[in-house]
Amino acid sequence: MGVWTLGQEGPEIARQHVGVRRDLDVLLPGWRPADVVGSPFAIARYAVDPSLGGDAALAELRARLASRSIGLLLDFVPNHTARDHHWIAELPALYVRDADGAIACGKDPYFPPWTDTAQLDYRLAITRAHVTETLLAIATRADGVRCDMSMLLLSEIFGRTWQHCPPAPGEPLAAGEFWADAIAAVRARSPGFTFLAEAYWNLELRLQRLGFDFTYDKTLYDRLLHGTAAEVRMHLEADLELQARSTRFLENHDEPRLAQLLAAEHGAAALVIGMTLPGMRFVHEGQIEGRQVKTSVHLGRRVVEPPSPTAIALHERVLELLRLPALRRGHFRRLALREVWPGNRQWDQLVAHRWEHPDGSVVVIVNYAPKRAQARVVIDLHGIDGRPVVLRDLMTGTEYPRDGSELVDPARGLFVDLAPWQAHVFVV
Repeated sequence: MGVWTLGQEGPEIARQHVGVRRDLDVLLPGWRPADVVGSPFAIARYAVDPSLGGDAALAELRARLASRSIGLLLDFVPNHTARDHHWIAELPALYVRDADGAIACGKDPYFPPWTDTAQLDYRLAITRAHVTETLLAIATRADGVRCDMSMLLLSEIFGRTWQHCPPAPGEPLAAGEFWADAIAAVRARSPGFTFLAEAYWNLELRLQRLGFDFTYDKTLYDRLLHGTAAEVRMHLEADLELQARSTRFLENHDEPRLAQLLAAEHGAAALVIGMTLPGMRFVHEGQIEGRQVKTSVHLGRRVVEPPSPTAIALHERVLELLRLPALRRGHFRRLALREVWPGNRQWDQLVAHRWEHPDGSVVVIVNYAPKRAQARVVIDLHGIDGRPVVLRDLMTGTEYPRDGSELVDPARGLFVDLAPWQAHVFVV
């Protein structure tokens, strides 16, 4: 995010915007006009900003990443452009016009318009063709794109949002869904290119079926930040294909910082759950260091915060788990929870799942509540029945010898006694 060239109008609009100024007074007291560099969602041209070294610097970065087997995912903002994007002068028919004939600002139907942007018209074939060409050009410079507010381009959503502004007369209308055609066009030239959709409103599965490799999982975010273990478990009952294409996150540019919202123990439990589920695991800039102040997307400078050694150590430990073959290529399954004695519902505070793999399976059990919990967890791993096994907790290094027959027994399972927000991550 933020590598593309911004225009001159966007920063000036932001500097004059009452709401933006109010936010900046809180986020960066004493801010100066020069600190407002413009939103990375108001793009004037899909060329790397000269201040970052231009396209040549991006190519060099991509090559260095590739040498480490790391792909480069760039931001793509399809719904709108900056108000001084070169298309406005060259191809004005691409844009939605309001009742007065002026180019409309980009918008989400549930929020005020983004006044530093110009709304593209996806009802028109010419708009779709030019945006697809932009995507094809990006695909030669990166390994994937995060597509901002992807659901806004769905034909039904777009038509409903802009029904009061008819398309330009005389321009051929588009048929079908933009994303299906655009993704197919890119894949024809770049088969391994990755598409990640920022998506809300329970439209994740719809976008996956149109070709997206991954979609944001805002539901999990909301339930981890504001819900209960039972609500998290309910969300994880969804189809495994949907789960495998979900992007799990605890921070992004729109949300408050994790360290600001949750106490350290609660945040640690959320991190263990989020990073050990199927799908893409997404870590936001500054999250590892435990930053507490959300940065405005309009700013080129932010308040100085000392890094948190505790947050760094936690993230290093949890991210190290992702090296395990089981968490990368294993078979995921939720684990059954049982009461320790009749009427004891402390099991309802737990989230538990396992990853089975021949090179070592992983069992994750988290007490996602502010109270102690005792429960039995049925560890249904292949090949442990009838022999002793050792459960090594990667969070503490402690080893627990157990009888495999007991672990797989639906009536017994593994007895756990967990402090508030405590997590076990066992290698078996």
